Amino acid sequence: MSTSGTRSRQRQASSSKVVVLHSARSRSGRKIRRQGSGKRAAKNAKLYKQGYHRGYDEGVRQGESSFGLVFEGVSIIIPTYNQREYVLQCVSSIEKHTPAPFEIIVVDNASKDGTAEAMLRKGGMVRVAALDKNRGFAGGVNHGLMMARGRHIVVLNNDTLVTPGWLENMMTCLDSHPEMGVVGPVTNYIGGDQQIEVPYREVEDMWAFAARHNRPDATKHRETERLVGFCWLFSRELLQRVGYLDEGYAVGNFEDDDWIIRAKLAGYRLAVAGDAFIHHYGSVSMKALGEDDYVVVNKDNEQFYTQKWGDPHALLAETSRFSLHAKVSSSQEENTTPFGKKDALDLQQSISTKGSSDVMHKLRRSTDFYPEGCFISDIKGDVYRLMRGQRRKLNIPVPRGISPVLVAKPDLLGVPAGEPLISESEVQSWPLEKSHVHAQPVQSSRDALEEGMIIATTNERDIWYQISGGKRRRFVTPYAAERWGVQSSHIVHVSANQMRTIEKGWPIIAPPQLLNEDL
Repeated sequence: MSTSGTRSRQRQASSSKVVVLHSARSRSGRKIRRQGSGKRAAKNAKLYKQGYHRGYDEGVRQGESSFGLVFEGVSIIIPTYNQREYVLQCVSSIEKHTPAPFEIIVVDNASKDGTAEAMLRKGGMVRVAALDKNRGFAGGVNHGLMMARGRHIVVLNNDTLVTPGWLENMMTCLDSHPEMGVVGPVTNYIGGDQQIEVPYREVEDMWAFAARHNRPDATKHRETERLVGFCWLFSRELLQRVGYLDEGYAVGNFEDDDWIIRAKLAGYRLAVAGDAFIHHYGSVSMKALGEDDYVVVNKDNEQFYTQKWGDPHALLAETSRFSLHAKVSSSQEENTTPFGKKDALDLQQSISTKGSSDVMHKLRRSTDFYPEGCFISDIKGDVYRLMRGQRRKLNIPVPRGISPVLVAKPDLLGVPAGEPLISESEVQSWPLEKSHVHAQPVQSSRDALEEGMIIATTNERDIWYQISGGKRRRFVTPYAAERWGVQSSHIVHVSANQMRTIEKGWPIIAPPQLLNEDL
């Protein structure tokens, strides 16, 4: 849908409102004309209409000029579905216990209980997105992330109550180390090591406990391997590197684990701010499904998670070793002391290099785990090819046989722009077609393997790699290869000995599914 078309329809709608307004005044207008003021009334009506459209056009201009601007505050995103009373309590607790500046973005997943209307009446710092259908937790969060304008972002469940000091203490934890990426609080009801024992039974008694518990204490900050998505704090920069949640997970569950894996692949660390407690009623939206439906949704999402990641723990361990090796090699070249996982992480000490270019250079983006030479597209339909760390736009029609993969704007814009591709001779097929069929495994030197070729060994036919930069990059699962359009017909088989001589590179992961066309 074009912007000009949208404006035209909006103006037409506005004009109809003006017409109604004028018709409502017609009786008084006749009275004015009887008094000899008909011309003056017509002139005033014309001036009003002109002023209305000038004001509308100026509002559009101001909106366009401010779109994408970041404010030095926190965007708090709350996805919700049919939980009006819970979300009203949650928003009230934020307004009472959160220092400015902040904005609250409530994303209503087509609730039937008047949630969106109640939020719109509330006004203040609350922005409301009323979706036309239930897009689940991932879809709701993604819509809120798209709307967010804050330098920092909080994703928050609707069935929570925040408490005095919650955000300040989490921010202190986030700022404690340059590689700290995502921080979560502790609570009374959650899985994993974020749950703590609490002395209260009723919510009314919770506030006194929270006031005592939330006294700033950096000794309670600790690293963790997992953070549940009921409350996350992270920076806009991390969002730009990691991207949106995968909307392939229905309703809820496992999409938070998926996103955390990608944050860790990017090189970020996770921490629990033990001095930040919030109350959690506990999975009210999921419980509303009923036990049978909940079991089905949870099982389906778990299967999708396994299909996408295989063994994520082994993947992260391998990537961590590879990252450490790369850091050591880089530091030796620069004659500097390497910073690796063996270095003690002192979360109680604020590091002055937070956000330094050296640390940012070590962090990665989701697109670093996409295959070399693949074709991607944005929602506008523009097509790009990823080549040597750059996105090169196709200024020619997409050749037959190429199916670009849709990616979100943060993923696309995070890749440096290269020279556009202007001729078909610059565009190879994807995946790289075999130049000829090998009756026997390739036994010759690694020079015989072409850049971009998909290879596997004869004894491990289900583990596929891409040759990229002279290295072999493993598709983490068959699903990841499938998402990039790789099929068994593209595979060139090599010997196990030859495979071992090729250095390993970053793994290749599947891009997240995006079902919202606005992302």
